[in-house]
Amino acid sequence: MQKALLIKSAVTVGLVLALAVPLGMVDQLVGERAARQRAVVTEIAASSAGAQTILGPVLVLPYTQVFKENYWADEPVEGGTRRVRRVREVQTEGMTLLMPQLAHMAFSGDTALKRRGLFKAMMYELNGVIEGRFEVPAEPEVERRRKGASITWGRPYLSLGISDTRGIARAPLLKWDGVEHGFAQGAKLGKAIPKGIHAELPPLVQRQTPSAASDGPREIAFRIELGFRGTESVGFVPLAESTRIDLASTWPHPSFQGRFLPNTDSQRVSADGFSAVWEVSGLATTAPAALRADVAADRACGSGCSEWLGVRFIEPVNVYSMADRALKYGILFIALSFAAFFLFELTKSLRIHPAQYLLVGLALALFFLLLLSLSEHIAFGQAYAAATLACVGLQGFYLSHVLGSLGRGLAFAALLGVLFAALYGLLVSEDVALLMGSALLFGLLALTMVLTRKLDWYALESKRV
Repeated sequence: MQKALLIKSAVTVGLVLALAVPLGMVDQLVGERAARQRAVVTEIAASSAGAQTILGPVLVLPYTQVFKENYWADEPVEGGTRRVRRVREVQTEGMTLLMPQLAHMAFSGDTALKRRGLFKAMMYELNGVIEGRFEVPAEPEVERRRKGASITWGRPYLSLGISDTRGIARAPLLKWDGVEHGFAQGAKLGKAIPKGIHAELPPLVQRQTPSAASDGPREIAFRIELGFRGTESVGFVPLAESTRIDLASTWPHPSFQGRFLPNTDSQRVSADGFSAVWEVSGLATTAPAALRADVAADRACGSGCSEWLGVRFIEPVNVYSMADRALKYGILFIALSFAAFFLFELTKSLRIHPAQYLLVGLALALFFLLLLSLSEHIAFGQAYAAATLACVGLQGFYLSHVLGSLGRGLAFAALLGVLFAALYGLLVSEDVALLMGSALLFGLLALTMVLTRKLDWYALESKRV
């Protein structure tokens, strides 16, 4: 008597597992569309300007060091050679990097979506200033300075690293010690900072000899007016002894990133946009020392460039990640629907064919395909509502005939509507999704146990036989 019930249970479980195939196909499609979205972002960045990182400014003091050194040479003599000690003059070149004592960066701007077909990328344009001051010592440090060496200082320049100079919106302007200077292409910091701009400056340090008198340090104020564009994110590398960054935008969905977060009391996010302030002390970062080491070794910027801060302009709802999250509940939805079907079949003495189970499961699987396709054209919430109405309406119409009653069909459709509403709550409440999911499963199990607490399963099987 129990054999038929066991066979029907096994067939139902097999159908649930078989429906994992169409769900997997939809999941693969979601992955392909998400990959295409990422590719479009990369293509747009390649043809305009990518994510921007601003490093600096850095005051660069090129120098030439001339010194005498002793060396041993082989001198021919009668019958062979002898080693003699000689003196030669050696000339080496290098650069001393000075970081600002104070740097205040203030930028604000707008965002815009650039589209290619159904796919899009977030672009931004920021305008503002970088101002502060440098302290130029009378005798700047020289790496590996030789005893008795004479130092000749070349023409200094101010360097500003910009990761993608194609994004510079207009000609930047430098005001150095009250005098305006223009910028030229290239950061001139070797492999460490290959991209950026620099401005030639008047001489700051005189020729140094072992007997030269030493003066005190000199403070010089600077101001850089800069406007630039980029894609999706912007970052800054703090190099000054004291760095303050003020950033504001009309985009209301920022994601703050990097090694330093903005001050809690300064962070403002609303429907009109966001604003934030970062304050970083030179004691909190090793970026200046790391940058000096990278420039001296002429290697790509490493740990210094990793100590950045910034913001990513994100979309509040990523339709592909939301669709992927929804698909993770697909098997659960089908299993719960089949379980309700099975209970209807037992309690109402109905005969529901496995093909009818399969059609109901396929309709549920198509819900996720509808959700994906609609969300590429309309808002995710609207797409979810439309897909839910289509799926629930179809199931209600079909099941009113399968279950032999309009009321039963509508009741089953209402149950599906509750499940879809619960799934939407899980999707939009990511922080409490686990709690909500656990509560939902426990509630459904408790409801099933309450409704079937007085059922005589053996008697039900006897009636079916």
